[in-house]
Amino acid sequence: MAKHGAMPLNILWSGPLQSSEAMIRGTAPHPATMRWQRMFIGGLREAGHHVRWIGHEPHRTWPWGPLRVSAASQADMHEIDPEGTQVCYTNVSRFRNRSLRWGYRRATLAAIRAARPDVVVTYNADPWMQGVADAATVESIPWVPVILECLNPLVDGWRKFRRDTNRAAAVAFISHWAFTHAPGDHKYLLSGAVVSRPAGPACRDKNRAPLILYAGAHSRAGGIDRLVAALPRLKTAGARLVITGQGKGLDPDITRACKTTPGVEDLGMVPEARLAELGSAADVLVNPRPIDFEDNRTNFPSKILDYLSYKRPIVSTRTDGVGPGYDELVRFTASDEPADIAAAIDDVLRMDDSARNEWMQRIAAAVDQMTPRRAADDFTSWLIRMGIDKSPWQRVTAAVT
Repeated sequence: MAKHGAMPLNILWSGPLQSSEAMIRGTAPHPATMRWQRMFIGGLREAGHHVRWIGHEPHRTWPWGPLRVSAASQADMHEIDPEGTQVCYTNVSRFRNRSLRWGYRRATLAAIRAARPDVVVTYNADPWMQGVADAATVESIPWVPVILECLNPLVDGWRKFRRDTNRAAAVAFISHWAFTHAPGDHKYLLSGAVVSRPAGPACRDKNRAPLILYAGAHSRAGGIDRLVAALPRLKTAGARLVITGQGKGLDPDITRACKTTPGVEDLGMVPEARLAELGSAADVLVNPRPIDFEDNRTNFPSKILDYLSYKRPIVSTRTDGVGPGYDELVRFTASDEPADIAAAIDDVLRMDDSARNEWMQRIAAAVDQMTPRRAADDFTSWLIRMGIDKSPWQRVTAAVT
């Protein structure tokens, strides 16, 4: 049953669709996107709300990806969402966004007319999600985009953001900076949510080389170049840096650095089970995202939330999207320079077992409170306070009063 005895909501969700197998074999895997969506939708369903999912499988544009992206296999769709609908599209740069927009418009209109939802929620307000907004507007269904990332809005004084969200009934954010600075009255800061994983050993095995894990994109935006440059600066002897994630081999300089820096093992995309093994065994998990990368303002590094699920020590840069409340859980670096990243990692690896165990217990206690169900309850309570579950006339009255 929904929180406080409220009637369950019928939610139509739109966002990228990708199974575990598709992420391994695909040309544009989005593991962080998929984990977050599945986690949050799982929380909504656990809270008693009905969620249908419409989405597309992301790929690099042709010729690096397929010319036409058609329906996923039954096995893939069953893993993602047995009730889900996949949007097919022409994957050529010139036509891709237009094809996706029309595909989303058609699929959303069909879904609304088949079973009228209380609200349509989208992952971001990208150009193709304007097709969802088109359909929701035609059918007088409130549209609420959840902004997990967008281009730096300061470049044009939030003009593009205003244009992309001008039909939204309200906007939710995961970035503390974006929530604080975005224009508009009807906005909401999503609670951080974590799906807890089995905890690894509390004490570090001093008889093996320290294991540092980076799980994320092979890109400068993710800071992997800074982390690889930090490894030779470590004072802790013999440390290994294991890298997993999408984009291996796409950046020649990063590829060269990974191959030539002693102690680096670049695995590329790995199955979720293998990633879980590495995360549970890691002595420290690192998020080296560059602080001055402008687009970081509008997102919260989901890597931090994913790392918290392992209940292991975390080292991270502090980007603008990270809000207050994480200092007891994460060791933030003094800057995003390789020397400061190395110093923070050394500090963690030098910790005695008592301090390390105390830190991990704090993380575990926080993770117990940061459940997807709790985040979903908070989100839907906000929607209901906004009058999302009422008729269009009642929503106007609720907004006025």
